[in-house]
Formats: sequence, structure tokens, C-alpha cells
Amino acid sequence: MPSAATHNLPLGEHFNAPIRCHIWRSKRRRWTRALLDQERKEFFETRVTGRPEVWTALSVALSFMRVGDLVTAQSIIDAAGITVPTGDLCQGCYDEQGALYRLPQCIVSDPENIARSLRLTMTDDHDDDDDVDVGFETDDGKLSLNEASGDELIADDVERERRRDEKGKTSERDLILVKARLSDRGGPDIVISVAKSQNVGFIARKVQQEAGISRMHRVRIAYLGKILKEQTPLVDQGWKPGHVVNALVATRPLSS
Repeated sequence: MPSAATHNLPLGEHFNAPIRCHIWRSKRRRWTRALLDQERKEFFETRVTGRPEVWTALSVALSFMRVGDLVTAQSIIDAAGITVPTGDLCQGCYDEQGALYRLPQCIVSDPENIARSLRLTMTDDHDDDDDVDVGFETDDGKLSLNEASGDELIADDVERERRRDEKGKTSERDLILVKARLSDRGGPDIVISVAKSQNVGFIARKVQQEAGISRMHRVRIAYLGKILKEQTPLVDQGWKPGHVVNALVATRPLSS
């Protein structure tokens, strides 16, 4: 606990404690190494508030913390001017301007009950099946990796839009350019043109086609760290023109 003297700090300054490891156990999800790595990559790629250099410093410092190198992690935190009032990054930290940065547990450290592999989480017997998570969490339930989203659906949707464009039903004013960043590669981003009224599911399938992603995979669209609803247009879910969306590429499970 901070001493009584810390309450006399000038307004805008924060008590700074040495960083420490965050220890936790997952109760809702069955985390694997691959899922944690993916979650962390997407988290830092989708930050839109705060200073980019602070997020970068936090990302690098956390990578050292996870391997037990607290000395190097602390030096990075200090060099970036970040203060951690409790020493636990999960409880919040501040930059030099006093802006608050929040980090979820799964971003800061691995849970004590991390699963050894995705295959084990799908085949092991568990008393609580709700703990097994083999997809992304969404507003309307979990992302099922075996829903229909194959090449035939992509081709049908794209062909329908092409015919509609030829008939003059889609004017330039009704079109939007969407830039998607794929989770399975370093670049380049995929840019597609679609009607404003097209739902997110169509955008995901068109990105899948443009990127040459096989039907063995499925694409879901995320924006600002949130999986978007497939049946709702992009513009109706808070997306702003010029903003990049994340295209999450998941491998479909092999059918038995």
C-alpha cells in the first residue's frame, strides 16, 4: 500500500511502484499459447486512444516480464515515462500527460492454467464445458469456426454485387473503401470497395477472396478490438471511413 506521504503528491502526478508479475487463473476461457499470442497481437494493433509510443513501450516491456526479466521491463517502463501506481499493470498505468492505460489480464501475463494446445482443449474431458473456448468471443455468442463461409459463398456474393453494379444500382456515393489488416501475415493490407449497405459478413468473404485465403479458413472482421456482427453493415457498427479493420483468419476444424 502507498504510504501516507503519497497522498501529498501534486495533482496530476501518480505514485509509482516497481512493476510486479500478475498471477491469475482463467475461469471463462481455456487459453492456449496460440490464442494468447493472437489476442496480444490484435490488442496492440487496434489501440486508437493514448500515445502509440506508450503502447509500444508497454508491449515490449510485457514481453520481458513474461520471461521473468523484470529489470529490463522496468527500465523500459521508466524510459517511457510510464507510472504504475500499484506495480500491477492490470490495475492501470499512466503516461507523462496523466492519461490512463488499461491492460487486460491475458495481455499482461499467462494464466496459471494455460492449456498445452488447442487440440487438448477440444478433446480433453472437462467438468465445465463453458471453460473450453475454441473461437473468438463476440457480442452474439462465440465465433464458430465451422460455419458456412466457403469459396462458393464468396463467389456468389461477389457475383451478385458485380451484377448489381452493372445495372447501375450502386452509385459512387454509396460505395466505401475498406482497408483490412490480415492476422495471418505481415502485409500488405487488403483494400476493397463495397456498398455501404453491405453487411460485415459479405466484407469478410470478399476480403477472403481478394487475399486468396482458402476455404480451409474463415475470416471474421474486428474493429477497435471488438468482433463485429456479420449481419449488420460496417457503417452501422461505428466504423469511420479511413479506419483500418482487422481481418481475423481462423483455421476450420477438420470434419470427422
